[in-house]
Amino acid sequence: MIISTLKLDDEYRQMIEEKFPELDIKHIKLSDLTEEELAKVEILFTYGYDMKEENVKKMTNLKWVHIGQSGMDSLPFDTLAKNNIFLTNSKGINSVTIAEYVMCMMLNHIRNTFVFYEANKRKEWDKFTHLDELAGKTIGIFGLGMVGKEIAKRAKAFDMTTYGLNIVKDPIDNIDLIFTPDERIEMLKICDYVVICMPLTNETKYIISKKELEAMKSTAILLNVGRGPIIKTTELIDCLNHQGIAGAILDVFETEPLEADSPLWSMENVLITPHIAGDRQASYMPRMMNILCNNLEKYPNFHEMKNAINLKFGF
Repeated sequence: MIISTLKLDDEYRQMIEEKFPELDIKHIKLSDLTEEELAKVEILFTYGYDMKEENVKKMTNLKWVHIGQSGMDSLPFDTLAKNNIFLTNSKGINSVTIAEYVMCMMLNHIRNTFVFYEANKRKEWDKFTHLDELAGKTIGIFGLGMVGKEIAKRAKAFDMTTYGLNIVKDPIDNIDLIFTPDERIEMLKICDYVVICMPLTNETKYIISKKELEAMKSTAILLNVGRGPIIKTTELIDCLNHQGIAGAILDVFETEPLEADSPLWSMENVLITPHIAGDRQASYMPRMMNILCNNLEKYPNFHEMKNAINLKFGF
């Protein structure tokens, strides 16, 4: 049995049915399946939020799960590994979009775009606000997956110095120097912009906390387009309140939506966007469906599938 809980629009349901007419794909919530039906599920397409441990344990025939997004921090990896379930995701579908978001935000900051926007609304001709350029600035990229590489490529086009944080130091295009996670303090000390674009794992949770924030330049800007819990929010707020760094641009948060009473909303040196750096673009669904259909075509030859996930590491 093949189940999709992706809530696909009719055009995408029709597309997959036309491409695989021999397959009976049921579009239904897992909660609407009986225990007997759950036990028959062999393939599951999902965004991952319904992958509760109790559901996985009931799907005793499950062979393959495909996640319709790149984020997977809600998944019960231990149970998936124990049951020898093959896992793929949709990483890469929003790497260009997120990289463009990062460049947009850095340019907005360095060019003081928002200052001029506010002056525009007041009908004021601002003759005093200073500007700068990205050329010559240093960017530190936490995570050199598809997103990190796309960011580096664009940063290089703006003549920035590019540093990256990665678990191995193998050379990567457009990265001038690679630091390991144990060397992150050394990297943070020399970056003008620090961009978080790594997945949330046991190793990356709160990898940016008080010690890391204190190591950053007082003029530095922190951008998070990865996952909220990678940064210790309370310690970031304290750092921003005491001008430890110049500011933060945040698209993801420990709790989403961000609570209405969060101090972050009212901080002048913080820009908040509602988890849209890699979402809402027209290319999202076509790219996701392309990966899904490619992998479904290869099933059960797992070694030929795209975006296989190491269940031990969670990425």
